Amino acid sequence: MQLEQLEYIIRVSESRSFSKAGQILHVSQSAVSQSITKLESELGVKIFERMHTGVKPTVEGMQLIKIATEVLKKVDELKDQAAKYNQSSQNRLSIGIVSGLHLPFLPKLLSLLKQEFPQQEITLIEKSSLNIIEAIIKDEIDMGILVIYEETLKYKNIITFKEMYPVNLFVFVDKHSPLAHHEFLLPKDLKNQTFVMFNGEFMNWFFNIFNQQNGPFKLLFSSNNNENISEAVRNGLAIAIETESEALSNPFIKNGDILAIPLIEDVNGNSFLGLAKLKSRTFTVESQKTINYFQSEIQDMFQERKSIFPFEKYLKTKD
Repeated sequence: MQLEQLEYIIRVSESRSFSKAGQILHVSQSAVSQSITKLESELGVKIFERMHTGVKPTVEGMQLIKIATEVLKKVDELKDQAAKYNQSSQNRLSIGIVSGLHLPFLPKLLSLLKQEFPQQEITLIEKSSLNIIEAIIKDEIDMGILVIYEETLKYKNIITFKEMYPVNLFVFVDKHSPLAHHEFLLPKDLKNQTFVMFNGEFMNWFFNIFNQQNGPFKLLFSSNNNENISEAVRNGLAIAIETESEALSNPFIKNGDILAIPLIEDVNGNSFLGLAKLKSRTFTVESQKTINYFQSEIQDMFQERKSIFPFEKYLKTKD
């Protein structure tokens, strides 16, 4: 049984003619007649009486035509509802943001986007960079703002990456530390130091390699709580290696209890903050404009950071 057969018996019932129904449906009279005959054979019920003056539904046929009308109505409802779901899906944009990334422009940007695209729903989800990649592949989120480095680049065959800004690392020391007078630090300056480290995907990757190449270093503890790390540093118990984002948002750096000193090293040279999406992924015009706004704001933010931490001027010294 095909839906078009139900449409045929409804139109024949209304017009009382195979030929008129064919004209309405833009098919031949024979196609209508043959299709209905097959349906009658399949159901084992005669739906129409054929007469010289035309056709009319049988008693049983009238009941079947009534049901067919209800079925097609439900099909239309199903299509309408599916279209609404599809439209709703197109109006949603989910963005994964790597945990710990401080984006001070977010509240203002989201407010502006709501004014420009009132129907769009934006969801921000914090995850590690690799978890963002996994969620993109599973179609759980649309795009990610994450760290592009050795581990995430393993997925470059299916993920498009756009590098935006290098990931700069800093050594956090207390204001009374012997390291506090340094303008920048090299790995050799950190010998015999005790570390506390953020227990996160990227920093774990970095510190394992950094420790192998330049250590071994003594690790007091690792934690995913930045407050615990800051307390250990400001009390002179250890030093920490942190990202630029943490250096800009840490309250103890703002009040001077902790100093953030640029770290010049080789492990992190090819790591960037950037965007990621499936290579096969396409976006609506609204979603693409939203992504462009995010990209522009991030680029502007890091341009401003260059004046706070002029990291580039130290890079020539690492040799």
